Amino acid sequence: MKKIIIVLAVLLSANLSAQIHDPVKWSTSVEKLSGTEYKLVAVATIESGWHLYSQDVPEDGPIETSFTYDDESGVFKIVGNTSEEEGHTIDDPIFKMKIKFFENKATFKQKIKIIGTKTTVNAFVEFTVCDDTQCLPPTEVDLVFDLTKATASLSENAVSISKDEHSLQNKTKEQEKVVTKEPIENSKNNQSLWTLFILSFFAGFAALLTPCVFPMIPMTVSFFTKQSKTKAIGVRNSIIFGLSIIILYVLLGVVVTKIFGADALNALATNVWFNVVFFVLLIVFAVSFLGAFEIMLPNLWANKVDAKADKGG
Repeated sequence: MKKIIIVLAVLLSANLSAQIHDPVKWSTSVEKLSGTEYKLVAVATIESGWHLYSQDVPEDGPIETSFTYDDESGVFKIVGNTSEEEGHTIDDPIFKMKIKFFENKATFKQKIKIIGTKTTVNAFVEFTVCDDTQCLPPTEVDLVFDLTKATASLSENAVSISKDEHSLQNKTKEQEKVVTKEPIENSKNNQSLWTLFILSFFAGFAALLTPCVFPMIPMTVSFFTKQSKTKAIGVRNSIIFGLSIIILYVLLGVVVTKIFGADALNALATNVWFNVVFFVLLIVFAVSFLGAFEIMLPNLWANKVDAKADKGG
């Protein structure tokens, strides 16, 4: 008998300590979607080190979080299920299974439709809260949602003006902005385009100083001066060469932009796999250049190149 009394005392003490320790605090609010539709919002504030389990828990797991709404009076109707945030899904060290839970804060929302006259909605939430070493007994907390304190929602159902009024307001605002805003925007756009052009122009000159480009300048100049019989022919060929480069790059840029979008080239230039492939390719060329092996063109290509070189130009 004495042992039974001691066990009961221990259990009672553990239960009292669990009730005293309340690591989850609940608060409620209401969002008004339309004249008859509301969204009940329940927010759980969770102490650091503790976590609250989801509404969807695997079998043989802990007690899931569940909401029960007192709709026996029939003055409102539950619409859909109670939604929750994304949360975290990990291998729970206590239950040895993948479980979704929330830390620090969790928000749950339930949509309802008022059929009669209702100012408050009563509900209760049942949940289990655990830390890394223990779980507290399942707990029930009463919730009260005051519809008279509902705040307007920004959802589609909470639009406070009709489409015609909204369209009229937009037209009025656009007319007011035509005289003042458009000249300013056009001026800014023109200024930004000229700024971009000038920066790009000088950036192109700066690129000439890079080790892979600068040595090509004397080689290119020497090619046109020695291949041309007169100075005029050399100038003509160099202009054709420069314009061809400009046209090719602009044409390729326009085609890629039209097909894949304005940021396609930037995305390609910053893509890690694209740069890795080019890195490997350059390493292979460098090793070949140092004499490790020789890269040979197909004989057909080599013969055509030699034939063109014999003709000159």
